[in-house]
Amino acid sequence: MTLPNLDAARPVGFHIDAPAENLLFSVFRCWMAGYATGDAACWDIAWEGLVREMPPANAKPLFGEFHHFVRTLKASAEGEIGWRPAACRALCRDECLVLAMVDAAQRDDRVQLLNAASHLLKSEGLHQALEATTALAKALARVGLFIAPVTPGALDAMTQMKPPSATAH
Repeated sequence: MTLPNLDAARPVGFHIDAPAENLLFSVFRCWMAGYATGDAACWDIAWEGLVREMPPANAKPLFGEFHHFVRTLKASAEGEIGWRPAACRALCRDECLVLAMVDAAQRDDRVQLLNAASHLLKSEGLHQALEATTALAKALARVGLFIAPVTPGALDAMTQMKPPSATAH
């Protein structure tokens, strides 16, 4: 009997229950929803999620970094960035790439950061997007939130996932 390759099987949900990853995607998805709908209430929900998890003094700079991160990613993306509703426990391909980017930035793994970013972003504006990713990764670390490492095998599986045909919300 051959066991499945766990690195290849994990990318669509194995991180979602970890505290840092859960916060990352609940806030990321709220920011994406706010941009998609033009409803600032989505950003209020992101703020409420942050202050539920930490003191407002820690949440405020993190909220700003999320804003900068999402705005910069959207401006640098090859097309629309796929995302799922806030309550969804699985990650889509683009969210997996965001996860890999933030993880790589926290570990200062520039090779993996560029590899993940190259599947999501166009070359124009790439430098700004990588800086925004690094700033968000550092802000998460400052409040004690560390992304579990994304293995090279998991990243390979992420890049082979089917890109979303439309924003999944």
